[in-house]
Amino acid sequence: MGRAAKLSLESGRATLDESLLGQIDKWRKREDVPMALILVAEDPATALLLPLPDGAILSGVVSERLPSRPPQLPEGIALLAGVDDALLSIGEGELLLLEPERGRLSVEPSAYEIVRLQAKHQPRVLLDEPNFPAYTTEGIAVAVWGEATTLKEAEEAMTAGAEGLLLTGESWDEASLWATQSLVGGGDLALALPFDALDPEEIVRLAARAKLRWCLDPATLSVPVETLREELTELVQALEDENQRSALPRLASLNGSTTGFEDVIALTGDFDAPDPDILPWEQPLLYVRIEAVFDQLIGLEEALERGAAGVIVAAHAIAEVKAKIREWS
Repeated sequence: MGRAAKLSLESGRATLDESLLGQIDKWRKREDVPMALILVAEDPATALLLPLPDGAILSGVVSERLPSRPPQLPEGIALLAGVDDALLSIGEGELLLLEPERGRLSVEPSAYEIVRLQAKHQPRVLLDEPNFPAYTTEGIAVAVWGEATTLKEAEEAMTAGAEGLLLTGESWDEASLWATQSLVGGGDLALALPFDALDPEEIVRLAARAKLRWCLDPATLSVPVETLREELTELVQALEDENQRSALPRLASLNGSTTGFEDVIALTGDFDAPDPDILPWEQPLLYVRIEAVFDQLIGLEEALERGAAGVIVAAHAIAEVKAKIREWS
């Protein structure tokens, strides 16, 4: 993880932005550790060879081109190559979370993504209380997502501390979907939208940039879920052949049926008991929508007793739901 530093070749050699160099100098004078940078460049070799000023350390490289041969990376340096329009789409100084083993680049990652990374590494970013994930008294993490029918509601949910988003309703278009992906970074984004309203190519592109769940009702699908997955796999392969980022989404069932699905999204509060014929660690993950009515959180206790991986609630109830989860034993 580090701040984006875009390489310029306008002077005939690779240089960093003057304003960024000023920020690094100020950082060096007040911090005990160097500023972690992720260099964004057209060519990975150029970035790897660039000497950095005092007060900065190389954390990773994002490049538009693929390397001509596998580079010898210094220890601790991550490389994600073949990122289309990286120099145009990434802003100078934006916080980047780079996970090459997953093929993911998160721009301004969510608090949940930062915590997940810091579980394995020394913390470098301090989070305020609303954004910290909720754990029960037994240390079990329960994700709290916000439900949004508009981009404004999505923004309100993330501000309130949501760790992911479930999009419902009919107001979403391509631009608002991508804007919402920017809100969650590489975090959880579930789409419970009309099937015909979603372009499969946009689905796999979004899945390369967020942990995407495509929520489907098996009763209304025109093809079996396995056939849909095969078609998505072929689409991902075709885009990868063109060096375009794409990935398979997780397919989530909306009506309780688990056959062929990785997850179950229970929107009505009705959900089945675990299938006794499936091993516990192979059970689909369950996410349950909670209704906040006056001072009641309808369905929360049932979801926690069932062992739900996460709950979904309106933005105004996110803080209360997290508080209840932290008291649960």
